[in-house]
Amino acid sequence: MVIKSTRVKAGRYYKVGQNGAEDVNIKYQLVLQEPLGANEIPTSFTGVPAIGSEHPTRPGFYALTYDVSQPDGAAKHTLDITVHYGPADITVTPGEEHNVIDAVTEWGWDDSTGEKELVTSVAVGNEAAKPVLNSAGDPFDSVPTVYVPTPTFTKVIRTSDRKSYAAYLCTVNAEEVTIGGMTCAAGTLLCTVAERKLIGEWRLPYQYTIHLKYRSNIVTSTYPQVDNNELGWDAAVTDAGMREIDDATGKLKLITLEFGDSKTEATVSSPELLDGHGKKVQRNGGAVTPVVLPFHAYKRTSFPEWFYSEPPTPPKPDDEDDDTIIRGDE
Repeated sequence: MVIKSTRVKAGRYYKVGQNGAEDVNIKYQLVLQEPLGANEIPTSFTGVPAIGSEHPTRPGFYALTYDVSQPDGAAKHTLDITVHYGPADITVTPGEEHNVIDAVTEWGWDDSTGEKELVTSVAVGNEAAKPVLNSAGDPFDSVPTVYVPTPTFTKVIRTSDRKSYAAYLCTVNAEEVTIGGMTCAAGTLLCTVAERKLIGEWRLPYQYTIHLKYRSNIVTSTYPQVDNNELGWDAAVTDAGMREIDDATGKLKLITLEFGDSKTEATVSSPELLDGHGKKVQRNGGAVTPVVLPFHAYKRTSFPEWFYSEPPTPPKPDDEDDDTIIRGDE
């Protein structure tokens, strides 16, 4: 394909929102030296901004896609090209034949909630946090559950090349991550990633939806001994059971307790607190502190920054009136 000339064509289209212009389009007309072949489908054009290039006067806007058409009849030597610009998180990686381009189409948190097992209460006023036990100091038959905030961060990204994500499914963050001003401790973000291929999209055919679901679970654990230990998606269990290790044989035996004035021994019929070493807790008539055991439930890994990086916000145009009142702010 040999291009004889390229010019900006009359007619433009864009929307105007609170941040100024949106979905900016620029039209070009190309005059060819010869008509296109019957099966010729060019994807780049001399004089037309390349996909991924920034708008000449609108910082933060990038060329995302082209609409290409050829008029019927006498205009076989012409091509009409509409370049679509928009705000996007653009990454351009030079390659041998093309550029790899990423465009973000959705980014943000929701306000979902979930449930967690309550092992340690929350400190309120002058009342300190304490283990969740019944009034006799025994664990409940079933652990109480409570509602907690579990917001999910979602990022939808479209790309020209396929990305590898299988290693991140059902993993949690190994390091602290900050997303949109919200700081998430290690282990508090559970990751899922979905891939779709958009049939008919020739430039950005691959779409990835990243979900990072947040969950906080702060307990005082005993092994290791950590106050206010953030477990995130890991599990915490009060050490309790109906068997203990026999010192004489090293094997498990049913726990027995003494009852009544005669000190009659009988096996327990409900779980008894254990000391973290496989032995029942010696109460001696006093209060005891239960042993809380943390367990890792998910593999920890470092998430790539493109999972949560924020797309740029276009600046307000210089000619926009700063005194404009947006309805709702009056």
